[in-house]
Amino acid sequence: MSKIQYQKLLNEITRKIEDKEWTEGSKMPTITKLASQYNIGNSTVREVFRTLETKGYVSIQQGRGTFVSYDGTLQFTNISRSSFIKLHKLTEFRSIIEPSFAAMAAKQAYMEEIDKIVESARIMAELAENNEITNEEDLRFHRLIVQATHNEYSIKVYENLQEELRQMRALTKKPGMIEKAVHYHQMISQSIANRDPYSAEMYMKSHMETNSELAIYQLTDNPSDY
Repeated sequence: MSKIQYQKLLNEITRKIEDKEWTEGSKMPTITKLASQYNIGNSTVREVFRTLETKGYVSIQQGRGTFVSYDGTLQFTNISRSSFIKLHKLTEFRSIIEPSFAAMAAKQAYMEEIDKIVESARIMAELAENNEITNEEDLRFHRLIVQATHNEYSIKVYENLQEELRQMRALTKKPGMIEKAVHYHQMISQSIANRDPYSAEMYMKSHMETNSELAIYQLTDNPSDY
């Protein structure tokens, strides 16, 4: 499966659903039809559908097809409360490790690594401004920072978290969160560029605390059972 094709189709379908081109309750085109239309494999379309279902945008009904379930708010009907507890634990762990990563990066990053971190913050800001998906760039930003620590153990720990981080982002869509993330990315990247470990650590800690608040918000506002 091509990650570029996957992300392109995911962005396109997400946009159509959010812009109400495909409204709640309407039946989605078949996997075969979309694969033919976008000249990609069935497996790529199938994976996009699974991601959209996890995010609450569609409902896959065996024998009937795939239907739009997004009504302008995040759907929680297919997401268990245990998933939100897992989200909360993950954000707690990140709050412990990531501020130190930011401080280490400010001290040890090579100039080309700093350039990539600053560039990532800029790209995410542009994506957010254009109402495009920011998930992958968000992940890339944090991955670049841990790589800039040059600590093989830190890098290994964070790489092992990547898939869980990707899955957890599918659960988080509180209004204003992307804008806050963009702000913190810009402040963190500037602190790293200025070789200011104290500020880099402080802004990353605030960033992680905001994520933790989001997890608590999801837990208290989500009525799903365990």
